[in-house]
Amino acid sequence: MNLSELIEQVKEEKPNAFKEAKLISFINEIESDVQEELDLPQVARVKYVSIEADGDKQLLVESPYDRLYKSYLKAMIDYSNEEYQSYENNQAQHIADYKEWINHLVRTGRARSMPRRFKNIF
Repeated sequence: MNLSELIEQVKEEKPNAFKEAKLISFINEIESDVQEELDLPQVARVKYVSIEADGDKQLLVESPYDRLYKSYLKAMIDYSNEEYQSYENNQAQHIADYKEWINHLVRTGRARSMPRRFKNIF
């Protein structure tokens, strides 16, 4: 999925009054977490600026796990609108989507480092 597809799908599923710049800032937050999990070097990190400049760029998480972007955007829209009950539902969905993607990375050996949710207790 690319940036413009994601924003269009979220606008269709969860109509909101946010400008695209605000939605892109939310996407940059979750994409930063994704890049951290993949242990990408700082020079390879992506930060989206606008639909015009970055609309065609593919997001890092591939289908079907890319739904974690939609659930995160929906949660942040609800949180910003102070719709906390809906936020809790969307945030719980996002956490489940994110864990599913992390588990996929671990299963396929694509995680470059130990996922952040694992801790070495020794």
